[in-house]
Order: sequence, then structure tokens, then C-alpha cells
Amino acid sequence: MGYRVTKAGHPRQDFAGEVVTRVKELVQGTCVKHRVLQNSLKMYDKFEQVLRLENLLINVRDFKVFRRREGDSDGPMEYLRLRKSVADMHRRARLGQKINERYAEVLATVEETTPLGELARGLGQPTTWKGRAARALNPLAPADVQLLEAISRGEFMLNGFRNRDLRVLLFPGCQSAEPTEAKRQAAKVTRLLRLLRAHGIINKVPKTHRYQVSAEGRRKITALLAARNANCEELLKAA
Repeated sequence: MGYRVTKAGHPRQDFAGEVVTRVKELVQGTCVKHRVLQNSLKMYDKFEQVLRLENLLINVRDFKVFRRREGDSDGPMEYLRLRKSVADMHRRARLGQKINERYAEVLATVEETTPLGELARGLGQPTTWKGRAARALNPLAPADVQLLEAISRGEFMLNGFRNRDLRVLLFPGCQSAEPTEAKRQAAKVTRLLRLLRAHGIINKVPKTHRYQVSAEGRRKITALLAARNANCEELLKAA
């Protein structure tokens, strides 16, 4: 829904909401509804033919819009609280569309019909990026698993992540590291980012120092982590 979380993935201390999910079986089909802070996101099908996604934003105090302050038509543009009036209707529509798109993108990874071997084929082979060689990724190696889990965290879904964000996750206690050690850690994360870009897992956000997981990368990471966390019985059933 776009609510900000801490670097650890937890809600902010001033966040008083709770996500509640309900499933209803209706004559027309099944409805799955998520509610948080008077705002809701639901998915339902009609006679198992059409899947629809809808959201309703009632409490918009945590959303921002780029505008001038009311009564100051000549003032600077800045990010201010979203208003309920029609003046910010364009922003509300954009927010709602983005919410639905993110939900649909994640839903698309739930039922992945592509065999796992085919999804991971390119990751297990060395490649090149901008004329430089890049090693293969090993989805079973602890270091590579830690990297994939870090970039797929929920707090990075909206605005992506930076080198410093990954350092906090990959190197606990890096905030108190000596300048020489901090520089070494930053250089290592830079190499890891280059590796992920070479395999098409992440893309750089233009004109920023941020990166986001690509749609194809999210499919691969979701499938690989699910397979890694599955027990032997589940894997044998799939086989």
C-alpha cells in the first residue's frame, strides 16, 4: 500500500495500523480483501472468468503529493500531505494504479509454470556486462542467498535500494566500522550490484543511486527462495 517501514522491515513506531486479510466465498466467486488504516485492497473473480483488483483509499494522511501550499500560488513546489478534495484526484488515481500493479506483479510469481531449472539456467553460468566478466550466481551458497534475500525485502519494493541500504543488511554493525573498513564494504557491495545487473536481476533507476529488482529478477528470486525453503517432501511431490 506504500506505507514506509524501517530498515529492518518493521512498521514505524507511529504506525498504529494492522493488516487484516479476509477471504469470502460468494456466489459469483471468491473475494480476498486486505485492510489497513481504513484503506483496503481486494481481489475477486466473477464466475472464475475475470480477475479484478480494486483498492479504496479513505485515510490518505500518509500519502504525499508534489504541490504548492494552499494560498501560496507563487510558492515553491514541495511534497505535502495528500488532500481528499478533487484537487489531488490525479495523484490518488496514480497511487491506486501503482498499488494494483504491485499486487498483480507479486501475484504473478505465485503460480510460476516455468521449470525451476529453466529459470535458474542463466544465473548458474558466467556472463559479461559492459565488457567485464561476471561470475555465476549460486542460489544454494549462503552468501548469494543472503544477497538475494536482501534485495527482495518488502521495504525496497517502492523506491528501491542503495549501496548503503545493502551494507546494513550484509554487514551488521557497519555503522560503527572504521573508515577504511567502511570503504572496503562499500566497494564489495558495488561489485555485488554489478554482478546482479550483469544477470538482469536488478536495474538502475535513472539519474539516481538507487536500484530496483526487475520483473524477471523477482520471478527468479521468488522461485529460488521458495525452492530453497521447501522441505524434501514438498520437492518430491513437485517432481
